[in-house]
Amino acid sequence: MSARPRAAVAPAEPFWQRIPSIALYPGRGAALMTLIALSLAGLLRVIPFIGGIVGILVWLAAYKYAFEILRRTADGYMDPPEVEVSIDDGVVWRFIALQLILIAVLLICVGLGGPKLGLLALVVVAFLQPGMTMMLAMTGSLSSALNPAQSLSLVARVGFPYFAVFGLLLVIQASALMAGAWIARVMPLLGPVVLMFALFWAMFSAFHLMGYLLYQSHEALGFEPEALRDDAHPLPGAPGGDALLAQVEPLVRDGKTDEALALLRSEVRTRSVTTDVHEVYRRLLKQAGDPAAVLEHARQFLHQLMQERQDRRALGLLRESLDADPAFVPLDSTHAERLAEQARLGGQSQLALDAYQALLRTYPADPNAPQWGLHAAMLLVDRFGRDADAKVLLEQARARATDPAMQQKLEAALKAVGPVAG
Repeated sequence: MSARPRAAVAPAEPFWQRIPSIALYPGRGAALMTLIALSLAGLLRVIPFIGGIVGILVWLAAYKYAFEILRRTADGYMDPPEVEVSIDDGVVWRFIALQLILIAVLLICVGLGGPKLGLLALVVVAFLQPGMTMMLAMTGSLSSALNPAQSLSLVARVGFPYFAVFGLLLVIQASALMAGAWIARVMPLLGPVVLMFALFWAMFSAFHLMGYLLYQSHEALGFEPEALRDDAHPLPGAPGGDALLAQVEPLVRDGKTDEALALLRSEVRTRSVTTDVHEVYRRLLKQAGDPAAVLEHARQFLHQLMQERQDRRALGLLRESLDADPAFVPLDSTHAERLAEQARLGGQSQLALDAYQALLRTYPADPNAPQWGLHAAMLLVDRFGRDADAKVLLEQARARATDPAMQQKLEAALKAVGPVAG
């Protein structure tokens, strides 16, 4: 995760006391600029041939920015995020995949059971969709977001505020549609722009609201907002902060990125630096377009996060790194094993599976490899229904296992998986 601008940390007051500011959120700063730009870009849809592609890109950009709003708000920052043109964020793509999967589910229900089943599915999806979106923002795992049990667990832990937010989301979206349609009739020439403006305004307000519910309920959900972590540490350049960033900031501001990188690289490699320095160094490496250096630094940064017991932050870094390279493993295999176990127990099944598989590829002869194989196989069976792949892992683990107790566990797991068709 790239370093974010510092902002005042908002108190977690009940969301219903912030309804006016939530409704007006899209009219502030970068959100308003994004709103206007996307609405005007929507006019390009009328251009022959490329209009359809432009329309898709506009909605992708809108969903990306809306999801960034949700994540930034959930982290405790009440100001809109800065505009980012790229759409290469793995979590954002998983969010878009989530929307497409839910649409596919609705179409399948209509096809199989007609309008009645389709209406029932629509009600269920509409109720669970905010929970799924918030689960994805917390865990970064598409499988966790798609698991109804995870979303229902979130609803149970949040309680009444979830139902209130669900109702308010419906009101926001319905109001935007009605307002846009009315203005389109009154001003037909500006109708398409006004309608897009109203839809995107509603989208940004809704995602800000969902993010605020996460922030308000973070203790019940076991989620630590970034702003609260930042609040526990001195700011860069402030008394007690890291003076190194005070040297780097003017270089970056003047466009001397190479000099800033060289300075940071020297410091990061030769002495212990703060996590703030690591974050800035990581961001500059990404901007420089050097994926190999980003991954190399990620191992060092993750090692420091684990030593400082910032496991939640390390999980996010591990997810980013595995998205970039499925073979990525931390410097210390025990750190990788600990993070994989935390992800497995915390419901981040995809992250746990990816971490175990990376460990198995890198350290196939490790004494703990049979245990990793067992955990990965059970995730494949229980979470993803991939029995054939699970059986391969179990057989490999059995061939490596020397401990009788582990051999018995693997034999039992193989029997439970049973013969695999095909």
